[in-house]
Amino acid sequence: MKSTRTKRRRVGGALAVALCALTLTACGTEGAGARPEAAAVAATTPPPPARTATPTAAATPTAPATDPADDPNLTPEQQAAEMAFMELLVEVAGPCLGDPAEPPATEPATEPPASLQVPPGAPGPGPSEVPVDDTAQPTGQPWSFERARQETELSEGEKCAAPRHGRRIAKVLDGTGDATPAHVEKALRDLGYRVEYRVNGPREKNGKVGFTLDLRFMGDLCLTGEYDGSRTTYDAYGASPEVRCTDVKRREK
Repeated sequence: MKSTRTKRRRVGGALAVALCALTLTACGTEGAGARPEAAAVAATTPPPPARTATPTAAATPTAPATDPADDPNLTPEQQAAEMAFMELLVEVAGPCLGDPAEPPATEPATEPPASLQVPPGAPGPGPSEVPVDDTAQPTGQPWSFERARQETELSEGEKCAAPRHGRRIAKVLDGTGDATPAHVEKALRDLGYRVEYRVNGPREKNGKVGFTLDLRFMGDLCLTGEYDGSRTTYDAYGASPEVRCTDVKRREK
């Protein structure tokens, strides 16, 4: 959401341009009527060289990104949309997580082989040792955007859920022949991907429409897709919650 200060700067700039244009027009009319020689001088004066716009580098974030869903100013409608989105993610990923109410299958108890049996009176095995990761973890380091934007590993459940999202999107888009952002956006919204800050795009480039979905719910799953009018392709990757999905520096494949 744009800040009020930014809006004021934009409105102020637009008003300044309009005011300047009106001022120049008025001055030119007045000058033409009062001093005809001024028009002749202006006609022989070459115009100033056109300014060339110099692109500026994108600003690098200096702090972790915050989850828009945590914004206390969300309206009830926005909160309801976020809740519906969470329910969608749980529904799609459900088959990948199994049924927690169903106990895991166990093998029937069997007697251990003779080579592992302990003779009567012999001391039993000592307590098993749990390996401890003694790798020193970095502490006290300042937050780094470059470090936070590195691609993360997906869990097995996320690797299972990603193609399920991709297939349900492809099922609606494939073969429709309408490779336009408006068509893809409508398809995504109809499928439940309608939370604005979780959908980047759709955007058209070289005849294809691309989009990125932020599917991070207690995980790191992001999904990027592309539709060419006949077929949808998609790719999943992990992103730290400290950056946007579109900020991630993908690994080379």
